[in-house]
Amino acid sequence: MVIIFAYMKRKIFREDILNAGKKLMFLNGYEATGIKSITDEVGIPKGSFYNHFENKEVFGLEMLGEYCNGGIQMHRRNLLESSKNPMQRLEDHYDGMIASLIQQSEYKLGCIMGNFSMEMADVNESFRKILDDKFEEIQEIIFECLKEGQEKKVVNMGLDPLMMSGFMLNSWHGALIRMKATATAKPLNDFREMIFTQLAP
Repeated sequence: MVIIFAYMKRKIFREDILNAGKKLMFLNGYEATGIKSITDEVGIPKGSFYNHFENKEVFGLEMLGEYCNGGIQMHRRNLLESSKNPMQRLEDHYDGMIASLIQQSEYKLGCIMGNFSMEMADVNESFRKILDDKFEEIQEIIFECLKEGQEKKVVNMGLDPLMMSGFMLNSWHGALIRMKATATAKPLNDFREMIFTQLAP
């Protein structure tokens, strides 16, 4: 019983560090977030960090992987596992993300995948690789939803679903960058209007 409790305590402790690091790196970026600032956020000694992670890079890669996997699960749940028709799934998915960004982040946070792509992808191959792989997984989910939409004749049949899925993913992240620069929802709303005009059958 003591052994099980100790294991659970270590597991929760590790998740606390990951969550604190995610919060700080979301706000400040990877390079500007030091190990001490993470452990201060959790309320533990700096040395305790190394009981769970070899170094900051190992931590950053695990944190990024967990964040990306959460995003992939959200895309899969919203776009592939709903009983709604594929076009309605897409509309609800993007409307939900836009509403969340407006209500929760005050146009400041964007997406860790996009933030890390700008900060880390061209200077660290490990970060670049995980980002590329996870973006590909998300694009595949969008592609499958578009393809199903065409099969059900609720998505424009003249579109190439593979090209369109990549365009949607790229345009969304571009809109997130512009959102942060303008501190308004206009880039996100423009994205929605243009994309769904193109998708309409």
